[in-house]
Parts: sequence; structure tokens; C-alpha cells
Amino acid sequence: MVTKSSKHPGQLKDDVISPGGTTIAGIHELERGGFRGTLMNAVVAAAKRSRELSQS
Repeated sequence: MVTKSSKHPGQLKDDVISPGGTTIAGIHELERGGFRGTLMNAVVAAAKRSRELSQS
């Protein structure tokens, strides 16, 4: 969806969630628990490992 649209990912999220609904409640809980930072760290770690593996 993100790659096929010219909209910002945040706008796409806003387009599909209902204010006060179940999805936004889940997103708020993920953000409260630091999910965004954890996800970014996981992507960085995977990219680093990919570079290491490609050099061996």
C-alpha cells in the first residue's frame, strides 16, 4: 500500500483507522511501549548482519 501510493504513510494510516477504534488503541499501546524505536533497531541490526554476510 505504501509503495503504491504517493501519500505519506501517516496519511495512509489516518485513512484506514477509526478515531477511538480498536486499531488506534493498539497503535497507541505499541507506541507507548517503544515499538517504533525497537522496530528501527531491528531493521538496523538486520541490515548490518546482511552486510556482514555478503562480505564472507
